[in-house]
Amino acid sequence: YEILMQQYRENPEGLRDILKNIMKAYQQICIIRKKQLLAVFAAQVTGNPHYFDAGKTAERLLILFLKDQFKSSFSDEMSPAEEKSCLLYQAGILKDDLSNETLAYGLHAWKQDGCIHKGIEGFLKEKEPVRLTLRTLGELGKVTAQKREVYVVENPAVFSILTSWNPSCAAVCINGQPRLAGLMVLDLFAKSGIRVYYAGDLDPEGILIAQKLSQYYKGEFHYWHMETADYEKCRSEEVISPKRMKILERITDERLKPVVDRIEEYGTAGYQEMLVEEM
Repeated sequence: YEILMQQYRENPEGLRDILKNIMKAYQQICIIRKKQLLAVFAAQVTGNPHYFDAGKTAERLLILFLKDQFKSSFSDEMSPAEEKSCLLYQAGILKDDLSNETLAYGLHAWKQDGCIHKGIEGFLKEKEPVRLTLRTLGELGKVTAQKREVYVVENPAVFSILTSWNPSCAAVCINGQPRLAGLMVLDLFAKSGIRVYYAGDLDPEGILIAQKLSQYYKGEFHYWHMETADYEKCRSEEVISPKRMKILERITDERLKPVVDRIEEYGTAGYQEMLVEEM
């Protein structure tokens, strides 16, 4: 409302043009069949590839419109830039198809035309991790794993050791707060009926990420090494601030309640790197 009223007072005809283009953008979104870059989308809709560039009134209104159309369980935790990428992706638009990525290991993948993805298959044969960008993920129609389960971890160091010591496994590293690429991988896993085992840090932020991933994933999801016994083994001396402790009030999953109670009792964080040998 504030954006609309400000633009109406300053340049009503300019606002009229912007709103017309927003409506044209919506009509285009309804018929998108293949993911396309934002600049290409803008050029098709308005004739100007920079029309929806960051910070412009048209971009702000488009994002607000998409925010009303699409909901994300991670919107509260995402940075504004990441939330924009997620909203645009749900509309079939890629803001940036290369820098948004996630690390994976032990996966088979097929393109939307049914052909095996030779690059991902090559990394699997070489027993090496692969970086999956939005460009790659946008072309995939199916993903499976070496086994029927995939281990998803929060930290790169744990991912590295896990895949080095256990080359027959399949794993993904979300590297802190889940980015769009990580959520896309989970969507592909769910379509293939893959069981996900998730392990994160045993601190307020890590517990909240775990709960949100469990809520997001549309398949079989298990917490992995996130029990009270694990917390006792990996508990550090780092005191959690009162502000961070309040995050635990948002945990509603009964499976996480015991470890939440223990964290509240000790008031210190636990880190999954201390559990890597058991994992």
